[in-house]
Amino acid sequence: MEIEYKNQELVKNIYQVGNVISRFNITFLVAKTRYVEEKGYCFVNLINGEIITPICRSLEVLYKNYGVDQDRLVKAKLTIDYKLNGDTEDEDAE
Repeated sequence: MEIEYKNQELVKNIYQVGNVISRFNITFLVAKTRYVEEKGYCFVNLINGEIITPICRSLEVLYKNYGVDQDRLVKAKLTIDYKLNGDTEDEDAE
């Protein structure tokens, strides 16, 4: 994963769905989820894919309960290398 740090002073609200934040060199995705019947917002650890916070009813609740001053907005480029059924990856294949 490639990480590019952004200037947080230029960002009014980093806790928006789809934003990637960094805290103590760990990257998290701000996500909206529907877990069973409950809809809400959470942080997802991009290293292992685990939801690391309880589901919160709003982004404001997520920020108030789980946001910290050390959170920084980052730009992350995630490259996924995968194979299906033992096939080899070929970027030129149609």
